[in-house]
Amino acid sequence: MSGPAKRAHGGGGDKPSKKSKKSKLWFNKSNTRQWSYRRVIERGDAGMFVTSNRGKEAKCVSEMIDILYQDLESQRLLAGTPNDETATSDTGSKQEEEKDGDDIEAQIHKEVDDMKPNKDKKITSPFQAVKLDIPCLSFIKIDKTLDPVQIANRLFTEARENPTKKRSRWIQRITPITLTQKVLGGGIEQLSREVLKPHFHAGGPSKKYAIRTSIRNNTEWTRDTLIPLVAKAVGPGHSVDLKNYDLLILVDIVQNICGMSVVGPDYDELKRYNLSEIYDPTPKPGPKPSSAPVPPAAAPVEKGIAPANTADATAPTPAIPAAVEERNE
Repeated sequence: MSGPAKRAHGGGGDKPSKKSKKSKLWFNKSNTRQWSYRRVIERGDAGMFVTSNRGKEAKCVSEMIDILYQDLESQRLLAGTPNDETATSDTGSKQEEEKDGDDIEAQIHKEVDDMKPNKDKKITSPFQAVKLDIPCLSFIKIDKTLDPVQIANRLFTEARENPTKKRSRWIQRITPITLTQKVLGGGIEQLSREVLKPHFHAGGPSKKYAIRTSIRNNTEWTRDTLIPLVAKAVGPGHSVDLKNYDLLILVDIVQNICGMSVVGPDYDELKRYNLSEIYDPTPKPGPKPSSAPVPPAAAPVEKGIAPANTADATAPTPAIPAAVEERNE
């Protein structure tokens, strides 16, 4: 007896398309972690660039947002934490004491109404995922009441102190972004002035600084044109020190958007905010073998037979130019 016919999926095939299956991963259906999704980084956004392996962007974003929520809960920065509930309970007790003369029946009706779910209430989230058309890269918009640099530094400091307590599988490098701006029309100059002002123009002693850039999917800007522009916004009175810096300026250009932030001197110690390097560090290369190889033993030559490739063997060996390695920060 034949079983019921299988229901055909969209497109007339027997299997769902990989594209639709992957796209559904970007929409959160969890009741405990509320976050939304869009496709464009807008001017004035703050957040984090997050890298992952190709094809794992959606899983990386979901994992990153879950870690961000855990951080807010641990810092008592998220509504609904035990502190908030206690405060609400205390406030409610005081109000009840003040309303001893109110109608008891009216209070009961009010409590019942408060227990009913409010469908018209719009849920706001401090995080918003941005799906970019760039493999291995995503952006998470963070509410402006939060500081992405402080959050990132806190996450990596905790990860360094507890490297065996692995909290992620898909996340690689995290780059905090204090503010974003369009690259055209003087946007980078305006962004530099706004982001760097509290760090370099608020008085205090002279600071040593360095600038590191990352440019993706943009051919109009290069490292050589971007760094002098940002350094000009730093202004006089401060010196450049690429290794022993007090502050490090991170500049990321993605398509037509530029993001910028200023991190502290422990950035390199924290593996340049690469979470996978903290949990699974790349092993250091071992000692190089001796540069003088042992010459091979001469092969015996039979009488009356000349050795093969005599001309090549006796010809001088051409010089091989040394390899030149250029390091881009």
